[in-house]
Amino acid sequence: MQKNQYQAELFKNRLQKRFKHLSKWAKREGVFAYRLYDKDIPEIPLAVDIYFAETDGPENTAFLLIYLYKRPYEKSQEEEREWLLEIEEAASSSLLIPKERIFIKLREKQKGKSQYEKAGSSKNLIRVKEGECFFYVNVEDYLDSGLFLDHRPARSMVFKEAKNKKVLNLFSYTGSFSVHAAKGGAASVDSVDLSNTYLNWAKENLKLNKLFDEEKTRLIKSDVIVFLKKAIEEQKKWDLIICDPPTFSNSKSADIFDVNRDWLKLCLLCLKVLSKNGKLYFSTNSQKIKFDEAELINSSKQKIRIKDITKASIPEDFRNQKIHKMWMIEAGYLP
Repeated sequence: MQKNQYQAELFKNRLQKRFKHLSKWAKREGVFAYRLYDKDIPEIPLAVDIYFAETDGPENTAFLLIYLYKRPYEKSQEEEREWLLEIEEAASSSLLIPKERIFIKLREKQKGKSQYEKAGSSKNLIRVKEGECFFYVNVEDYLDSGLFLDHRPARSMVFKEAKNKKVLNLFSYTGSFSVHAAKGGAASVDSVDLSNTYLNWAKENLKLNKLFDEEKTRLIKSDVIVFLKKAIEEQKKWDLIICDPPTFSNSKSADIFDVNRDWLKLCLLCLKVLSKNGKLYFSTNSQKIKFDEAELINSSKQKIRIKDITKASIPEDFRNQKIHKMWMIEAGYLP
């Protein structure tokens, strides 16, 4: 028990230190959801995200999501439960957030649909602001909240670049890139995902921002590979494409997808529907991907330029600089 209390005290002090630093940055940048802690202390394998929900009053309400990474060794359920109670108490007292607004989830390497499946059964939707946009965040029902915080800078890029462009958001999840594109003045935004749950969530996010339009912000239920092949046949083109696939997916209604194996095929299909002088943002959470720029350039039928923008796309609040990788691929480029 003493070890638990010692670690809880370490965790509490670290949270306070990070919050003091990041809250100033967040206020300056207008950020209302960010990562406070990410395995800063090896013996405390947690990630902690804080969300400030919009309210009708002058003050936002803070919610905390604590993710427990699966340990390389086993703790008994009872030991883990006791440890987490100490951790929850430390988080609550250090940040003055009541325990009913703190949610703890187990994060481990996910495969297929399991990465998106429910972790609970009750509704707890909150509204969170990001830039000029608002999003519904679900702090309780799913492993992920509906807003990937590590892609905040990339969403800002899309917002700034979308004006008057035809935008395609592949593996669109809850439509956060789509909302930013539409808010940025895109001529049209097409969002493609295989999940009705997430397409409906994207629709609600668009409605929340008064951006939903059946003609201009289309929501398309489809396997992405199937969608792209059909779009190629129909000679459709988009000026700006966002492609952020899962590392692995084995959905019943689509072929097995493995980004480490299929990244080249996926990028080449995207390039075939990318307009001249268009731009593709390709991102992945896989650490094992062997993204070969020369192979993509040699395989593409059009002239392209590739730039690794990983460093610029990872936000200030993420200590883990390997949270994702991202490339900007420009078409019609002549060296």
